[in-house]
Amino acid sequence: MNMRTNPKIDKKVEHTLSSIEKIEEVKISPFFKEKVMHQIRNASEAKNEAIVSWFTPSLQFATLVLFIVLNIYAYKSLTSEDYNSKVEEFVDTYDFGEETYTSIFN
Repeated sequence: MNMRTNPKIDKKVEHTLSSIEKIEEVKISPFFKEKVMHQIRNASEAKNEAIVSWFTPSLQFATLVLFIVLNIYAYKSLTSEDYNSKVEEFVDTYDFGEETYTSIFN
């Protein structure tokens, strides 16, 4: 077998390597970085404000009132006689009463 290189490939490789020499330095504004950083800061601040702005004081107050009302309702339902009698009936039905268990740790 004859190991000759393809002349077309050689020309393409030479052309590619010579094109590297034609690359020039990119000129940018000296304040480009500052402008970009300023835009990033403004975007993140606006996002934070949008997240917090929907939970207004009136909505906070309404949430607090709802929370208090639910707690009062839960407290009243847990301390009612009807609830206590149902729990006692459940305990008696399924035999969850106090039992003494023997254990090696006693």
